[in-house]
Amino acid sequence: MDTTSVAAKLLPQPIDWDTIFAEVNSWRGASMHHFSAVEMAVTETLLALSTTIPAGPKARLRHLIGQRFEDLALALGPGGSFEEAGKPVFAELTNFREKHESFRNLLCHGVAKVTIERSGQWVIVIRTLSIRSRQPDRTTMVLEQREAEAKLAMLKRDGQNLSSKLGTFRKTVITY
Repeated sequence: MDTTSVAAKLLPQPIDWDTIFAEVNSWRGASMHHFSAVEMAVTETLLALSTTIPAGPKARLRHLIGQRFEDLALALGPGGSFEEAGKPVFAELTNFREKHESFRNLLCHGVAKVTIERSGQWVIVIRTLSIRSRQPDRTTMVLEQREAEAKLAMLKRDGQNLSSKLGTFRKTVITY
């Protein structure tokens, strides 16, 4: 029995960290791209609403993206100036925010740490620190590679769906 070959089989293979980090950064970049596409569609919709004159206040155009999501929800939601025409879009917007908003915060503002499982699959640990009511609020998300890829696929699907509905809504509203 050749003990050298047995020992060699038991030792872990060297990890190509450059490739792992490239994969993780590619995943993170693709996720941010899909968020950016939705944010662009939200902003385009607010701009369209601000030039349309329904019987009510115009849509607000604030600087921060979270504020723009809120402003669009107010314009499309119950009691909003575009409530009737915006019902289907409002539901989609609400769904997107509920499913993805906390992930966006972690992805864009979190500090990431990457580990490798014995199988060679990466795991990303993302941590954020924010302040709520003058108290620290620490959040941690751990995603295995397969979970991260599934999350990206869901984000892409939901983002494209919302962006499409917003585009259709803009075409409707301009002739409103």
